[in-house]
Amino acid sequence: MESTQFKNYLKKKYKSNKIFFDDYMHEALYSKFGFFNNEIVRSQKGGDFLTSPEVSEYFGKILNKWIKKNNIYLNITEFGSGTGSLIEQIDTENKFAVEISSTARKELSKKNIKNFAKLNDLSFKNSDLVFGNEVLDNIPCSVAVYKNNKWHEKIVSLDDVGLSYDFLEARKETLDWIEVNQLKGDENIDVEIQTNIDIFLENIIYKLSPKNFLFFDYGFEQKDRGKRKYRSLIRTYKDHHLSVDPILEPGYVDITYDINFSSVIRKLKNMGYESSLLLQRDFLINNGFDDYFDNLQNKLLLSEGMENLKINSQLSGLKALIDSNGLGGFYCLEAKKI
Repeated sequence: MESTQFKNYLKKKYKSNKIFFDDYMHEALYSKFGFFNNEIVRSQKGGDFLTSPEVSEYFGKILNKWIKKNNIYLNITEFGSGTGSLIEQIDTENKFAVEISSTARKELSKKNIKNFAKLNDLSFKNSDLVFGNEVLDNIPCSVAVYKNNKWHEKIVSLDDVGLSYDFLEARKETLDWIEVNQLKGDENIDVEIQTNIDIFLENIIYKLSPKNFLFFDYGFEQKDRGKRKYRSLIRTYKDHHLSVDPILEPGYVDITYDINFSSVIRKLKNMGYESSLLLQRDFLINNGFDDYFDNLQNKLLLSEGMENLKINSQLSGLKALIDSNGLGGFYCLEAKKI
């Protein structure tokens, strides 16, 4: 994609030379020029990033075990399914994938997983479980900056020579989100505004009234934000590595950010859900990790040759899932309808 094409597309759609960052992020990820809408499957070894179910199939097996333990069976729905590496491990026909990427939906169809482009395409009205792995961090965020005793928002200017950042006074919805989440201004910290995650949750609850939510993602609790050494928690990935600033290669990099789970929990509480937050490591250990690991270790002792290498690889994948400095340090949010 030529950046000039993308810039002209934005100017025509928004009828302006300036757009808010959340609009920019949405277009850079999901428009016809977007990162997720081309012929490349992103979440795989040959793509740009790997998530837990690609690292180890046992992530899905453990989730499946949790689902059965909690007697969850009606209209199990995953958002942001990608190629289906997680939902394919769920042992039921009564499962559905919602995935905006047309490329990924083709892969889901190959696996005979019922899939839809958006929430409103689903025909049913109730669900026992809505879940997602690393889906929240791809829901576009706005960016608020506090300076001169006032909140501003980061915008993207569509200049003749390229894209650049500028600032405008914060919109009302941004100020409302800041107030609801009781955030104090700090000129050294940018705030990723999650109003679109709130809307995402609202729409799901109004449409499906799920009994349970389950989300896995990287993030933080608000009380710990000051411990993060970075001003901004937005970043990009390409070819499995951290990449450039979000406006430098639109359409060629994944744009993502750390989730403020305190905000998500507050929103769910207001919508009638009781939440608990724990590390991914703890969720997996609490739901059968050790059984799978011990079984593989026993098999390893009896194996040789290629089988031995295969089991060693499976054990390595399992270890990666609970590594506190990596995937194991991600958060797991469980929410149950009260």
